[in-house]
Amino acid sequence: MLLKLGYRVKPADSGPASQEVESTVKAWASAWAAKDVKAYLALYGKEFDPPGSQSRSAWEQERKLKITSKSKIEVRVDGLAVEVAGDKATAKFRQDYKAGALAVSSRKTLELIKRGDQWHIVKETVGG
Repeated sequence: MLLKLGYRVKPADSGPASQEVESTVKAWASAWAAKDVKAYLALYGKEFDPPGSQSRSAWEQERKLKITSKSKIEVRVDGLAVEVAGDKATAKFRQDYKAGALAVSSRKTLELIKRGDQWHIVKETVGG
């Protein structure tokens, strides 16, 4: 496992909630790079709506297969900017992903909600 993380949180949002969101994004990237599917999927809230017309269970099976089939995964999160409004947050960053011959760099946005003392991903978009 190789995990490279580079974070920059907006100064206006550097309070405890922003730090919690930052920790959630770090845990998400770490679980992905470690191929820890259980921990990775646990970071997605029950409200998460998979992209396209996939059911949640089909999306989870696809993610499990994609993650476990790789011999090595590298994930880099760079330029993390967090905005928090109550129990909702948005995390925007550049994601560099490498697995085998595939190397992809893209902008990613994670929308999160707080349930209890945990932040969970409810929407994930690429681009922008």
